[in-house]
Amino acid sequence: MKLTRLTKLGAVAAVAALALTGCGGSSSGGGETGGGENTAVMYSSNNETTIGVVVDQAAKADPKLKVEVVTGSSGPLLERIKAEAGKNSADVFYGAPAATLEEYADLVEPYESPEAKAIPENLVDPEHRWTATNVHVVAFMANTDQIDNKTAPKTWKELTDPKWKGKLIVADPEQSTTALTALYGAYKVLGEADFKKLAANLEVSASSGNVYPAVANGEYAVSIGYESNIYPYVAGGQAGVEIVYPSDGTFVEEDSVIIIKDPAHPDAAKQLIDTILAKETQEELLAQSYRRPSRSDIDVSQFVEFPKLEDLTIVDIHADEDTKGRTDFLKFWKSVS
Repeated sequence: MKLTRLTKLGAVAAVAALALTGCGGSSSGGGETGGGENTAVMYSSNNETTIGVVVDQAAKADPKLKVEVVTGSSGPLLERIKAEAGKNSADVFYGAPAATLEEYADLVEPYESPEAKAIPENLVDPEHRWTATNVHVVAFMANTDQIDNKTAPKTWKELTDPKWKGKLIVADPEQSTTALTALYGAYKVLGEADFKKLAANLEVSASSGNVYPAVANGEYAVSIGYESNIYPYVAGGQAGVEIVYPSDGTFVEEDSVIIIKDPAHPDAAKQLIDTILAKETQEELLAQSYRRPSRSDIDVSQFVEFPKLEDLTIVDIHADEDTKGRTDFLKFWKSVS
């Protein structure tokens, strides 16, 4: 596995993204954020389309509510929240699974949104520290124009073949919760010996935003990530691009949203959480960002052509031992990366 030129460019891009301001105010990666009482400052690892939907829906729900956004990968943003404890720059963090947020539980302000009533209990923290906003499914993005026989790989096992060396790209699991979910799951499916073979074939990008365009542009044959990030290329009709759900096991993960402890703008933070969890917002996120909703009152088939979860081979990565399992996996990852 090697650090590619793409990774170095991605790191620069990630720094630039962190300095972007969201719709409604000014903020930067290193400066002060936050406006008046009707301003909610949100850190998010989500893409531009997703953030745009949330900001637009917040404005529709309450034109007086302003949303400032600082973007970046989830790992660095959560570490930033940790570093800012007691002098918070942000009110809300949007974009990591519960398994990742557990490590930062002391930095969370519990909040029970009325919108959570439409979300299954298993997607809502019993202590109301976080609530799932959507559900992700791990998949392969394949560019068959970059594959000799134009046949996309169908299993994790296939990707252990040395013929894929240098043709596979994934984000860094130490920085990206998407990559951690995918690679930890692959580790559970393949076992240590075969996972080492997979790792030897991978090239790693520091920015998760690079891995999908790299396949679409033909720089790599296959990327590993979430269906929501792959489906836009399929829906857009890009020739040669396919989405593949590995038949030897895929993994389901949720994005969650939290209020950061002692927020500067508590009322605005709650408003923003309610907006993110609202039915109208989740429908728009499904239609525009292809994110499976966490709510149980939305018919996914009315918006996208996703397979039903019950039709996929899903491996549980949320058993009691998996929180420690992910920590142990990252130590193992360092030894093979």
